[in-house]
Amino acid sequence: MAFVALELLVLSFAYFGPQVSIGGIRYGRDHSSRSRAIAGPLVADPSPTDSVKPSLTSSPSPAPPPAPTEPSATTPLPSLTPTVPPSSTPATVLVRRSRSAGWVSAENARTGTDRWKIGGNAPLGWIEGYARSTSTGPGDSVTVFVDTPAPSYTLEAYRMGFYGGKQGRLLWTSPSMVATRQPPPTVDAATGLAEARWTPSLTLPVGDDWPPGSYLLKLVSSAGGASYVPLTVRDDGARADVLVMNAVTTWQSYNQWGACSLYACGGLRGRARAVKVSFDRPYARQYNDGSADFLDHELPLVALVEELGLDAAYATNLDVHETPGLLRRYKAAFSLGHDEYYSRSMRKSLLDARDNGVNLAFFGANAVYRHIRLEAASDGRPDRVMVNYRSSTDPAAVQDPTDGTSEWRVQKAPEAALVGIQYLCADVNADLIVAASNHWVWGGAGVRDGQPLRHLIGNEADGVNRGVSPPNIDLLGSSPVRCNGGTAYAHTSYYAAASGAGVFASGTIWWICALEAQYCSEPGNIKAVRSATTNVIRAFALGPAGAVHPSGPASRA
Repeated sequence: MAFVALELLVLSFAYFGPQVSIGGIRYGRDHSSRSRAIAGPLVADPSPTDSVKPSLTSSPSPAPPPAPTEPSATTPLPSLTPTVPPSSTPATVLVRRSRSAGWVSAENARTGTDRWKIGGNAPLGWIEGYARSTSTGPGDSVTVFVDTPAPSYTLEAYRMGFYGGKQGRLLWTSPSMVATRQPPPTVDAATGLAEARWTPSLTLPVGDDWPPGSYLLKLVSSAGGASYVPLTVRDDGARADVLVMNAVTTWQSYNQWGACSLYACGGLRGRARAVKVSFDRPYARQYNDGSADFLDHELPLVALVEELGLDAAYATNLDVHETPGLLRRYKAAFSLGHDEYYSRSMRKSLLDARDNGVNLAFFGANAVYRHIRLEAASDGRPDRVMVNYRSSTDPAAVQDPTDGTSEWRVQKAPEAALVGIQYLCADVNADLIVAASNHWVWGGAGVRDGQPLRHLIGNEADGVNRGVSPPNIDLLGSSPVRCNGGTAYAHTSYYAAASGAGVFASGTIWWICALEAQYCSEPGNIKAVRSATTNVIRAFALGPAGAVHPSGPASRA
């Protein structure tokens, strides 16, 4: 196999503007002024108090920046040396500590901080990195790989949640680490696969007392740069009613670090896009400072779940792929934002859960659209390479057409049979037109039939597939949209499965970020979106929602 070395294209380290969209993903958002709607009115978070870091030309000191004053772990920081764990984190059931009912409320009563935010970067102080695994468990350790031209850096580990609107809690800070430059990515010109075969930089000790959840590891260079490394901490022994799934496969599909994403290539001659992408590389700094889709399309829902005090478990969809039966341990599973790329095992897990009474909520659009395969990394670690050819040219399809990585609907498994609705088109910006305003999902939202919720449909939209969508589906929104040169109807839906499970689908990727009225949607939509989302979350956390809330004619009787 022919490999070529390729330096990461950084466009002179410039960041895209706040409204740039590539392949449906917006890059370069400034999250220093994220706002939260707390109990109705929009409340602005205090801006970070970090002082402006010096550039490289200012002869920075290798000492770390001052540590945040908020409480961190209750035990002293463990010693940290840049070593490699003897083995990678296993992708099996992770049970480390028993957590009784109410642990999420207790956790969110602790002191939060907004120091996790990145308000800007010194162009010559850039820093980036990635973790050896997408998820881990309390008591384990994770190897982190870091590259920066700065003399030194620190790593801060934040658990993300509600925390009184601050949305983060600092659990751990590394000592100042001496930085070393890493080699350019190794790129396979035949597939577009880019891997960062780097030397390990440090080992993150995940404490036994670290609660499960979505974490952001914030890398801070001594020259004024910062970026994120997302990490999910699992604890399958923790008491939980709902499972929150981070959509890491879709994050990676849009990641163009090193050369290519599954949508485009930059600087790799002869390729329009990759057919394979690796998890062994950073998320591009232009991709929301390395946080991928988490901040805009996942964190607002995570914060709401924890604000409501629901005990939640956390996993990536790679965990769903690797752990059959994982979803059946919970009363509900939540798919977040843009959750497009599904392996056969992942899709089967969702179907199996629904057919056994587990509620499913798709708080986004374009879910379960593309079929992927997962392969081992160059060093043999499983499920570190994602494959998506999108056509019959997939070599695997020659031996078994069902193993080819085209869309699921091409394989006669349209997503509407599971989700209730399915992908229509991208580059949409339209009003959500309320329907069935007396439906339990809209309870307390203060909406009426025909009311527009401004700019809530976008930038991808779903709609009913007649003959495939369940016949008893309830349409909670029916919205005309411009789609592929014509007019189509985007839908928000709910249906009760034969097992008693309830299945909700928002039908728009902008649903979750509208909980905070950021660039998608408007502040006037907050009450309606938060009310409907809260109704779904609470009903689904109680058990099979379809038994309590039937759909179709029975729901309108």
